[in-house]
Amino acid sequence: MNLRYLLVLALAGTCGVALPGYAAEPLRLDQAVSRALGANPLLVAEKAELRAAEARSARGALPKPLTIGGEFENFAGSGMLSGVRSSETTLRIGKVLELGGKRPAREALGRAEVDEQLNQADAVRVALVREATSRFIDVVADQERLAFARERVQLAERTRREVASWVNAARNPESDLRSAEIALAEAELELEDAQHELESARVTLAAIWGTLEPDFSDAVGDFDVLPELPQLAALAARLPLTPGQRHAALQRETADARRRVAMASAKPDIDLSLGVRRLEGLDDQGLVMSVSVPLGTRARAGHSVSEADAEIAAIDARMLSQRYERHQQLFAAYQELAHARHEVERLRTAMIPKAEEAVAITRRGFEQGRFAFLMLDQSQRKLFDLRIRQLEATARYHTLLAEIESLTATVQDTIP
Repeated sequence: MNLRYLLVLALAGTCGVALPGYAAEPLRLDQAVSRALGANPLLVAEKAELRAAEARSARGALPKPLTIGGEFENFAGSGMLSGVRSSETTLRIGKVLELGGKRPAREALGRAEVDEQLNQADAVRVALVREATSRFIDVVADQERLAFARERVQLAERTRREVASWVNAARNPESDLRSAEIALAEAELELEDAQHELESARVTLAAIWGTLEPDFSDAVGDFDVLPELPQLAALAARLPLTPGQRHAALQRETADARRRVAMASAKPDIDLSLGVRRLEGLDDQGLVMSVSVPLGTRARAGHSVSEADAEIAAIDARMLSQRYERHQQLFAAYQELAHARHEVERLRTAMIPKAEEAVAITRRGFEQGRFAFLMLDQSQRKLFDLRIRQLEATARYHTLLAEIESLTATVQDTIP
């Protein structure tokens, strides 16, 4: 399964549907990613955060509300103001007239915060694809390691039986049998360790889609196939478009929107109210209008603008630092990837074939009585060590590939 394809699904959200049930059957990488994107609680949290950002945006886009109030004056006093005959009752409705473009500035800030949260959700999906892929690779590698361990136990048991028969025939010393028994015991311990490692990896993989027990049999994939990568320059050109890098750019847009809100607040609003006053003593009524304007808004706005300017400067500095850091991460991962590929190819084409040939030669010599058991055991150990090393290098290659894919995944990947 092409990892770029999985990241496209992650950003597009097309993998985000969990099937209702799974039988214990083989699991492919795309299925593992799909289940992670469909059921991981982190995505539920991001959706909730998005709803909160949208609610804040909608609230900020609302105009200032109307206010309704009233007053009841000059009652229950003394002398002529006793009772309610001289009372004055006023009913008024008020409205704050926003000036300076405050409402459009709040609307822009709300949109910026929603865009920032959308990008955060993209980043979480990409991270989940990477984590699910890495855990899937661990399961496949541990399955291979378990198969090697079983093969080694079978070979050690076979060798122990051969040595036992030759010791009984007085062809080999008793020490060879003890050494063969030790080799078998070590192989059985490694088998037990491989079984525990695989079970742990299976539980870890299942946890990413929210199940406590693995509900699949085996993880299947083209583990020995090492996909090619584009040139480093082509990958580096994608970095400015990744969700991680866009996060800083969107933070700056949000800070710019806050600055516009601060600048708009420099112009004072007008608090206007209009009402009717009833004078009981005269049995008359009249219109009442009031206007109020706050003072000192420009100074307060100046401090808010200065705060926003400082925040923007900090974001710009972090963006520059992040740009270099991301490029360094890509370069380091790319170099490790190249080394892992070289190691796999050398092991596969040169070292392991020579080790297999050495085992065959040593076994023939041992069977002919020309070589001691320790030489055969050493050559077999070397072969298995090289096979494990190739397995680890192959797993490292796929894991690094997933890391590079996540580092360079862009929103543009969702466009067919």
